[in-house]
Amino acid sequence: MKQLISIIIPVFNEEDNVQITYDELKTTTNSLDEYDFEFIFTDNHSTDQTFSKLSQIAQTDSNVRVARFARNFGFQKSVLTGYLLARGAAAIQIDADLQDPPSMFGPFLAKWKEGHDVVVGVRGQRHEGALLYHGRRLYYRLMIKLAGEHLIADAGDFRLIDRTIIEKIRQVDDVHIYLRGLISSLSRNQTGVHFDRQKRMHNESKFRIRSLMAFALDGIMAHSSLPLRIAFYIGLLTAGGSVLLGAFYLLNRLFGADSGPEGFATTQILILLGIGLNGLFLGVIGAYIGRIYDEVRSRHTVVISDVLNFDDRIDAVERSIRIGPLVES
Repeated sequence: MKQLISIIIPVFNEEDNVQITYDELKTTTNSLDEYDFEFIFTDNHSTDQTFSKLSQIAQTDSNVRVARFARNFGFQKSVLTGYLLARGAAAIQIDADLQDPPSMFGPFLAKWKEGHDVVVGVRGQRHEGALLYHGRRLYYRLMIKLAGEHLIADAGDFRLIDRTIIEKIRQVDDVHIYLRGLISSLSRNQTGVHFDRQKRMHNESKFRIRSLMAFALDGIMAHSSLPLRIAFYIGLLTAGGSVLLGAFYLLNRLFGADSGPEGFATTQILILLGIGLNGLFLGVIGAYIGRIYDEVRSRHTVVISDVLNFDDRIDAVERSIRIGPLVES
């Protein structure tokens, strides 16, 4: 009996890409005839014709399953939901823009058959600006320093994970999830496969600089208390600097010459510096407290408004993962 492999495709406003992506995925998977495949599209509440086009595809192919969110819950939760809905012995996540080539499915599956439970696509050549390219490289290496050697540098979300990893993910009740780090930390035998990213086919990337910065911050806060430690050390240095400055002015007052209005500039600078540091530190602490608050509320991770070709899975899915009610379209 052939093993089932789940292909996870998160989408958001990809009306120009979904049909081309589906056709490319079918071509690739048809050549891997020793496996069966299902295609799980998680639509992050697209505002264009993405869901309509996915509905047409699902009508012609029962192996295409679609889950549409009631609102935009973000990329990470879109990927997470795809994993949790997967039925396969392994799951591969790929973006709908095909910058990560489906031709890597074969090498991924070969490494999986060798016994690796996580096979990560390691990005080589990328079609992007030098600043963004080097910024990513620096971030990946920072994360390895913070979170540990289990992370692979220059690895994105294009990866294969074994069924055992999916079952472990089910046991993680984390609202602010950072899948790259979590999956690597759960792996017992991880490996990487190098490839070159392609140019995006249509439209522009949905990840703007602001989104990338928020995603990077999520990764740091999910795996490290570094921002809190930085705030502590800056506060300590500031306190030490204030003591030294106070000692300097005291000695200047006792042994130096008088110079202008006494203490006015120094007082103003210290007051403004103190206000700024307090605001910064309270913001860092508040960010962590906000994450704790989100965790203790235990709300639904996502709310799914419509599903296609999930009629045999609705009850099981609702019982097994923390999502809102599923509605079969």
